Amino acid sequence: MFLLTSIFHRSTFTFMALILLLYFLFMDIMLYFRVHNYSIKPSDHKPQYEGWIACYYDPLCVVTVKGLMSDHPNYYLLSPLAAVVNQAIRISDCEWISPNLISGCHVLVAIAAGKCASSNSLSERRLAVLLFEIRTWLDDLDGHVARKRKHIDGEYSDVGSIGYFVDGICDAVGCIALMIGIFCYFQRNVAGRGYEKLRNVWPLVDAREIDKETVYRRRRHRNVIRTVILFAGYLLVSSIGWNRYISLYQDLLENDKVFSSISRDELFARQAKVMQSNSFWAMSTAWKLINFHIALDYLLLAMFLDRLWEYMRTLRWLGYIIVFVVIYFTEFHFLESYAFIRRTSATSELLTSEILYAWNETSVH
Repeated sequence: MFLLTSIFHRSTFTFMALILLLYFLFMDIMLYFRVHNYSIKPSDHKPQYEGWIACYYDPLCVVTVKGLMSDHPNYYLLSPLAAVVNQAIRISDCEWISPNLISGCHVLVAIAAGKCASSNSLSERRLAVLLFEIRTWLDDLDGHVARKRKHIDGEYSDVGSIGYFVDGICDAVGCIALMIGIFCYFQRNVAGRGYEKLRNVWPLVDAREIDKETVYRRRRHRNVIRTVILFAGYLLVSSIGWNRYISLYQDLLENDKVFSSISRDELFARQAKVMQSNSFWAMSTAWKLINFHIALDYLLLAMFLDRLWEYMRTLRWLGYIIVFVVIYFTEFHFLESYAFIRRTSATSELLTSEILYAWNETSVH
C-alpha cells in the first residue's frame, strides 16, 4: 500500500511538473511573438498588442528589460498572482502597508523556512519549500505595490531608491537564513549518500582505525562548509550580474532622454530594434535560466525531491563557469548595443567625415 501511494505521489508530481513546463514554454513562445510582431516602443510602426486578458494581469502586455530577464515562475506565475491579490484587496491603497513593510514580513517567513530546512524530517523540509515560495511571492508583491504607487507599468527596477536597497537587503537576509538552515541540516546528517554504509564496514580493530574514521569525519565536515560557501558565492555572483545588466539595459533601452543629434523617434526605433533582435532574446533568455531567483527555485526543487546535496555539489563549481560565460557574452552584447544606440545619425556622420577629410587635405597642402 505504501509503495502504491508513493508511486501515485511521484506520478502526480511528474504530471504537474510537466504541465508547468509546457505552460512556461507556451508563454515564452507567446512572448517571443509579442516582442517581434507588436509595438514595444512609441513610433515603431507596429500594431498595438491586444491580449486575451486585462493588461493589469497580463505579463505580456508591457515589455520591459527586467520582464524579459526574469525567471519563469516569477514572471508568469507569482507576479500575475500578486496583481490579482492587490486588485482584490487593494493593498496599494492602504497607506499603512508600505512595500518595505511587506519586505520585512518576507524576511520573517524566510527565517521560518530556514528553521524548517534544518529539520531531519523530509516533510518539514518540504514545508520549508512552501514557506520560501510564499516569501518569493511576497517579494513580488512588494515590488508590485511599489510600482503601482509610482504609476509604473510592467516589471521595473527602481535602481538607487531606498526601496531598492531595502528589498535587496531583505532578499539577502532571507537567502542567508535558508542557507544556514541547509548547513545545519547537513551538519546533523550525512552529506553524501553511502557514508553510513562505508563507516560501518570499517572494522574498529585498533586506534589507527579510530583515527581513520575521525579523519574522514573531519574531511566531510570541511566539505560541507566548502560546498555551502561556494554555492552561496555562486548565488551572490549571479545576483550581482543579473542586477547589473538589468540596470544597464534599462538605462539604455527604456530611457527616453534624447542625446546627440538623433531625434526621439530615431532613439525609440533603435531601442526597439535592439529589444527585438535575436541576440538580445538569446541573452535575456540565458539570464532567465541562470539568475539568482531561478537558482533558488532549483534549490527548493532539489530540497523537495531530497536531492539537495547532489544539486549543490554540482553547482558549487559549474555554476561559476556558467555565470561567467553568460556575463562575458552579455558584456559584449551591451557594448555593441550601446554603440548602436548612441551613434550619431548617418547625415551627421557623413558631414563629420567630409569636414575631417577637408581638414586633412588643408594640412597636407
